[in-house]
Amino acid sequence: MVDGIICLNYENLENTLEISKYRGSGFNKGKHTMKFKNNGIEVYPQLKASNYDIAPIKHKISSGISEIDKMLSGGIEEGTVTMITGPSGVGKTTLGTQFIKNSAEKGKKSIIYTFEENSITLMDRSKAINIPLEEMVDNNKLLVKKVNPFEYTLDEFSYEVRSDINHHDASIVLIDSISSYFLTFNRNHGSVDLVRRLHSLCDYLKSQGVTVFITNEIKNITGEFIVTSTETSYLADNIIFLRYLEMNGKLEKAIGVLKKRMSGFENTMRRYRITSEGINVGEPLNNMRGILTGNPEFLDERLGNNNGCK
Repeated sequence: MVDGIICLNYENLENTLEISKYRGSGFNKGKHTMKFKNNGIEVYPQLKASNYDIAPIKHKISSGISEIDKMLSGGIEEGTVTMITGPSGVGKTTLGTQFIKNSAEKGKKSIIYTFEENSITLMDRSKAINIPLEEMVDNNKLLVKKVNPFEYTLDEFSYEVRSDINHHDASIVLIDSISSYFLTFNRNHGSVDLVRRLHSLCDYLKSQGVTVFITNEIKNITGEFIVTSTETSYLADNIIFLRYLEMNGKLEKAIGVLKKRMSGFENTMRRYRITSEGINVGEPLNNMRGILTGNPEFLDERLGNNNGCK
């Protein structure tokens, strides 16, 4: 008898709205979170991946580090998703902010969504390694947002990202990290739903020509090589991985490229160091094997040098 049915629900500390019938028109299916605010009701519709056409790729984004750009055949294509994966403390966020730093020098704006550390801590430690995030914020080239797990719903976070890129005119988004994204929103969503929502958000950003960087933490410091434990690697057009190595009794780091959808890439790994001057990348580690296990061996002991890192 009715032309429309709107169902309101409250569960797991979230208010939701769901349209199950709307005669004479299409509608966005599924549950959409909503909040009651001082100025009224705010609804955050789910993003649907199939609704967006991918923007044509025009240019590449340089890291500003020649060795990394060589590994990536000139850089990262605009409007693509890049996953930077590796264990804790290896330099994933630092690498993402390096791309942001170089883009800011060319006049481009970026947004960082940090799920793990507050903006002050991130800016302070970045300043110590010659990545002046605070200066970029002051110059309106960067927006840094701490995502509070008790403040946002999953749909609200996606809504805010969409609003921010339009208001800030951002061309790069860094989500730090996907692991914490899952921990933040898994109270009301299963892993399959979380991946689907992230897929939709990435597709929307790509349709706007926005370049996305996502950091991903893996548990293994050394040993078995794992790209991600969240089954999200298919979302990435590009995958850069960072590894710890045990070399001559010291803990070292290496960088490599596992996937690049739009072009070829260098299939060797390089030494990766973070210094007070910034990121330093050496020559290809051609004289070693077993790097992915974390226990490399020199093929020729006479070549066991620093492989170009200063």
